[in-house]
Amino acid sequence: MRSSKGSYSAQVIASVANPGVGRHFRVQYRDTAHDDWRMYAVFRRRDQAEACLGMLHQRGVTSRLLDCDRCPTAL
Repeated sequence: MRSSKGSYSAQVIASVANPGVGRHFRVQYRDTAHDDWRMYAVFRRRDQAEACLGMLHQRGVTSRLLDCDRCPTAL
């Protein structure tokens, strides 16, 4: 997880098992700590998602990475 303050956490939000769904990485953002998370982009490769997080971080946007390797539903 990466926030607009540049802090990192080893915690990645993951979902429950659902066979047949390809792994993908979702980048979500929110304007303030009280707002709901909103979808920004979806990537098949983690490095692309992390690059997107870096770009959002540079803009001062609070964002997070969801590792969705098992469930197609949005969190």
